[in-house]
Amino acid sequence: MMRIRITRHGAVYTVMGALLLISGLLRGELLSAVCGGLLTLYAGFAAAAVAVTAFCWKSEEPDLASDDGGFTVTPARSKTAQSESAKTFPHCVPGTATFYTIEFSLSPEPTAETAARLCIPLQGIQTKYHPENLTRGRYFYKRLYLNIRDFAGFFAAAYPQPPCLSVPYIVVQPVIPSQKTVFPDLRSRTVNDLPSQERTSELYESRPYFPGDDPRKIHWKLYAHTNTLSIKLGAFEPPPVKRLTIYIEDPVCVKKKERAWVASIFDAFIGRLSGVIIELLNAGIQCSLLLYDYLQHSLQRYEITEEGAAAAAQIQNLLAIPALRASPEALPDAAAVFQAVPDGGELLYCYMPTGGVLRNASVVPFRPSHTEGITGGGEHIAAYQNIAAYRKIAAYSRSGVETLFCVAVPPVSENCMQADELAHRVLSRRGIHRLLYSSAASARQDAFYRKVQEAAERELRIFTAGNCHAELL
Repeated sequence: MMRIRITRHGAVYTVMGALLLISGLLRGELLSAVCGGLLTLYAGFAAAAVAVTAFCWKSEEPDLASDDGGFTVTPARSKTAQSESAKTFPHCVPGTATFYTIEFSLSPEPTAETAARLCIPLQGIQTKYHPENLTRGRYFYKRLYLNIRDFAGFFAAAYPQPPCLSVPYIVVQPVIPSQKTVFPDLRSRTVNDLPSQERTSELYESRPYFPGDDPRKIHWKLYAHTNTLSIKLGAFEPPPVKRLTIYIEDPVCVKKKERAWVASIFDAFIGRLSGVIIELLNAGIQCSLLLYDYLQHSLQRYEITEEGAAAAAQIQNLLAIPALRASPEALPDAAAVFQAVPDGGELLYCYMPTGGVLRNASVVPFRPSHTEGITGGGEHIAAYQNIAAYRKIAAYSRSGVETLFCVAVPPVSENCMQADELAHRVLSRRGIHRLLYSSAASARQDAFYRKVQEAAERELRIFTAGNCHAELL
């Protein structure tokens, strides 16, 4: 069934053109009459052209195929007989165009809002289209239709199309940063046989701490000097790490205007985390991903069974599952995550601070048993702002699972200079222009990035005060 609509600016231009024509004729103003007549004439021509093109396309149902993230649209009648010459799409009236429009949502529910929209122009025998504006994630098909509109976008006609793809969604993989990122040294003792040559006055050899190590063997005196956790090497060295479970918590953003900024930080975090997992596999550590799946509505474990390039492709496909959430109701609690870790395994808990959004909070506010050492630099940290971090620490203490917390921070720009170059940087014209003419949107974005950075550092101090090993990634 065809649906015809007039856009908002089309209605405004049509009404204003008619009013301008009428006022010009009544007042005898030639210029107003000519301008109003031209606008009214074009509006009438656009409506007639869209109607004629829609009549030519009323029986057309193109075939849609998806391959390697791209789409191919062909006329359905071109496959009726091999001896028949290839059919082409129907012609369009000059001034109009036909698009095969695909609407996507981030969840399979029919009531989910539209997250992305692709418009594939149709002409000739077939059209191949590769989307470039889709960010990382899994996109579920919500609606398919033929969209016929004029070049100015005044009028549009739509023909709904039946679903014609076997796979209910497409996957956009995360982008691994090209520059070499400084990853946490998470290699086990079996891989890194040579211990570090750091020695103190007590003549202890040490190596970096890894989840699963005995906390009683932490070299606290070396930590006081280097601010990094290390293990004393000796006869009572713990067994090497064999299985590592990696959980990625979906961030929650209630404000709709900040979701794009939250998604950009989270996508950069996922890209860096992909490189970390690849480094872990190269170091010989067996990894498995624990993710919340939309389709199953539960925590799902995915084993990394491939090797080499196949393992990197599997990791990128799996890391397309975590996505931004607008509500925290359906997300699992931290205790459920720790319970899903197998016996004898370790956990890498990765998440991004939500900026004070309470997750799974009860009516009675949660208060930690002790908060010594959490405040620093004259800054007081309110308990209600850090309830998520305290709940993670409480669930971690009750589970007994060795855990490394990785907290996300805003991405670093690729054109960021090194410290030595930054010291000799000359204030450029671009910097002056940005300083004088920065828009309100860029100022809000910078303030939002700064808020996320402060929240990440604050929660890192909470984990440190709770004797938990946490890293900024």
